[in-house]
Amino acid sequence: MASRRFSKVLAYHGRLSVVFVAACALLANGKGRPFSGTYVNISHLCEADDPILVREQALRKHLDRIKASGIGVVMPYVTTTSGSALYPSDILPARVYPDWDPLRVIVREAATRGLLVYPVPCVLACGHDKPSGILTQHPAWALRSTAGLPIGHISPAHPDARIWVVSVMKEIVTRYRPDGLMLDYMRFNNRPMRLDPYSVALLEERFGVTYSRLTPAQIQTFKEAELTRLMGLISRAVRQVKPETTIAIYSWGPHVVQGHRVAQDWRTWASKGYIDMVNISGYCYRKNYAGEYLKVFEKRLRGAVAINNRLASPVEVTFCLGVRTSHGRIIRADEVADYLRIAKRVNVRGVSFFTWSYLQPFLPLIEERHYLDEFHHRP
Repeated sequence: MASRRFSKVLAYHGRLSVVFVAACALLANGKGRPFSGTYVNISHLCEADDPILVREQALRKHLDRIKASGIGVVMPYVTTTSGSALYPSDILPARVYPDWDPLRVIVREAATRGLLVYPVPCVLACGHDKPSGILTQHPAWALRSTAGLPIGHISPAHPDARIWVVSVMKEIVTRYRPDGLMLDYMRFNNRPMRLDPYSVALLEERFGVTYSRLTPAQIQTFKEAELTRLMGLISRAVRQVKPETTIAIYSWGPHVVQGHRVAQDWRTWASKGYIDMVNISGYCYRKNYAGEYLKVFEKRLRGAVAINNRLASPVEVTFCLGVRTSHGRIIRADEVADYLRIAKRVNVRGVSFFTWSYLQPFLPLIEERHYLDEFHHRP
């Protein structure tokens, strides 16, 4: 993945650099440490009512602990699923912290500790059942329920919405120059839904029938193409600002690349060079898959690796270990070892944890038993 990213920098600047040669040699020798990151909910790490100096002290303390744990990448959420910004955005209409820029603190303090930073925007989520954030100003950008009511999800097929979304990504990279971006909610909503009015009219004109008479295949093809178009626009905009930025996405797995409601064709995105990494959901628990949960997890990772291996220029496949999610949670530290062991067996060498605050109670045993060290060790 790093070789691929450096190649993009080389192509962008049109010249060979000593850094590029050294980096490729390092990776060729297998000495590069695999990806190890943690998603961070800033609001879980500090109290909004505390003085700014106290908040910043709390962030520094957590970054020290992240560094000591052996995790190398900090992944702070920078927009919420309700469409608010966790940094002083000039584009998003609402801010979580009106008086503070926690992302600036994290980027600065992470650099002094040798940590990388991949901000995590919730790209298209903007409310839940009802629109919020920018969708209150532009309801025409919202996807619709089957009843035709706006929902809290931006349509990637609306041209004005795409321009706005790209501007947010560009703002983050321009202002903070992060090492990477981890795009969350870079997908359509997974519920039965109707497209935004602009897209409905476009499809009706294209096929000469009413929306209700369009085939599922016609709508699905449109969704996949339009989300791919947005991904390409984001990729180009980000690389124009900082060509070496790693662009990663969170994905549910190999099953979403074709024919799925979310229309997240990351296989095409990878083949076109739009992304450098896909972070596959590891949200497989006894709660949702009973005794087969680890087999489901392994099958998911194997499927993603198989897709990636068929690409002319593969990306990095990592997985997200959900310590606690809406799907389930781990109970014991040794469960972390189970996921890591399976990932390593199928040649997935990178992991992210969701989230840092949920991981902390398990860290003493994880460190004592060297789970991460064993996962990263190449025999």
